[in-house]
Order: sequence, then structure tokens, then C-alpha cells
Amino acid sequence: MLLCTQTDVLTQHMTEEAALDLLAQAGFEAADLSLFRLQQTPRWSGSDYLEEARRLGEYAARRGVPILQAHAPFSFPYKTADFDRDIFPVIWRGTEIAAAAGAKRIVVHPIQHGQIKDADDKKLFNFNLTFYRRLAPLCERYQTTICVENMWSYDPRRRCIDHDVCSRPAEFCRYVDSLQAAFGSSFAACLDLGHAPLVGVALPDMIQQLGPRIQALHIHDNNYHEDSHTLPGHSELDLPAAFRALGQIGYQGLFTLEADNFFIHQAPALYPATLTYMRQVSAYYRDLLLAAAASS
Repeated sequence: MLLCTQTDVLTQHMTEEAALDLLAQAGFEAADLSLFRLQQTPRWSGSDYLEEARRLGEYAARRGVPILQAHAPFSFPYKTADFDRDIFPVIWRGTEIAAAAGAKRIVVHPIQHGQIKDADDKKLFNFNLTFYRRLAPLCERYQTTICVENMWSYDPRRRCIDHDVCSRPAEFCRYVDSLQAAFGSSFAACLDLGHAPLVGVALPDMIQQLGPRIQALHIHDNNYHEDSHTLPGHSELDLPAAFRALGQIGYQGLFTLEADNFFIHQAPALYPATLTYMRQVSAYYRDLLLAAAASS
């Protein structure tokens, strides 16, 4: 089980290649390519974006941190933009870049409540299935898997976090099962270990219900009230229980941190030491998961 982390904060300060160098030096074994700011990144906006992606993937492999997971763009002005004209093409390009760079698992957020007009659960389910089906040709072309993630939303009236798409285990299973019925292994679940507790869902229960549908992880910690994306062991979640549950269901994918907020305010000079510590923490918790798997 390879230790992996995202490139997000690093690539706000340096090239993707320099970020990969730091991950390799820290001892990470794979990279999760963050494409959140695709539209603001010159290398991804030109006509040669696929060649750029292949070059980056080859560089990552040479450095010993292959790009095996990635995250498509997800932040858009949904209320003012046209989905088909302004949003879907960016998600398509991000997903294609990730696949061309070598990612075997690509996280693509479902469209959430409030992002399309008058969307109840049924309308949103149908909209999302159509949305993901439009991306399915990329899975076939690149032999990769698109992973649906469990989400949350903020209720401004009650001033608290609330459920959203795939935040409930039954709904999450329904999404993945519907896509797998049509496209097989082209679709799976990315379980975000921080999101589930924010809406009051117990991680071991979510993990047991999802079972082998889980093919990717976002690993981070929080205080049950804020999506703080900090390092495991630095807030309040009972993540060891989650790792034991993942071992019990036989999870064998990447051990992927999404904990960049742990060092977002650090001086870049401290990134090497911070990343090394993050990798050491990852190895500790990865071993809990593997021990649980061995004893199951």
C-alpha cells in the first residue's frame, strides 16, 4: 500500500516537477495530482496539454513518485456559469490530464445541492448519473477509474454543516452501484474520511456499508465542526477505528493524505521537514490498516 499525498499547496509556490521532487525527498511513494486551479495554470491551458501531462507523468515515475491518483477541478461559479459551456469542458480537460499523466484513480466531485436550479435528491441523482456517463469514454480510453466522493454542505440558516450528495452510506452505495451496473470498474467510491464525521456518520459504519466500492481515500483530520484538512492525530477524529475498518474490508488502494492545511501557512523552507513528518505519520497509520487486514 503506497503512501501518497496531493500536490495542491506545493504547486501554489512551485512547478509540479519541483513539488514532485519534494515528495520524493520526503519518502512518499506516489503523488495525487491536484488540478483545482487548472484554468489558472498556463501549462494546462494550451493545445499541447496532453503532451504536458504525459511529460509530467514520466517525470514523476522517474523520481519514484508516480502520479497514481488525481483530483479534477471542482470550484466553479455555478449560479452564473453555463454548465455545458463553462464547467463540463474544464472537468473533462482536468480528468483527461490526470489520466494522461498516469492516474489510475481520478476523483470527480458530484454536482451538489445548490449548484443546479431546483435540485431535489431525485433530480440531482439523475443529473449526476448523466454527468458521469459523459466522462465514461475517458475511463475506457485511458483504463482509469473515476471515483465519486462523499460531500457536505453548509446551511447558512442553521449555521452548521449538513448532508449533501453521497454523505449518507445508502445514497453513496446507490450512486456507485448505478454507475458500476452500466460501466463496471470505470467507477468507484473515494471515501473522504473527514467529510463523513462532519455530517454525523460513523466512519466504521460507512466503510462497512461501502465495502469494496472504496477504491480511493482522502485522509485528513478535523474537529467535527470544520473541514480543516489537517494531519491525522492533530484533531479529534477517531481515525484508527476507520483504518482498522478499512483493513477489515480488505482495502488495498493508495494511502492518500489530503491534509495540506497542516502546512499551508508554513514557510516554504520548512516544507521538506514538514513533508517528511507527514510521511512518517502516514506510515504509522498505514501500518494500523495493514495489521487489521492481516488479522481479519
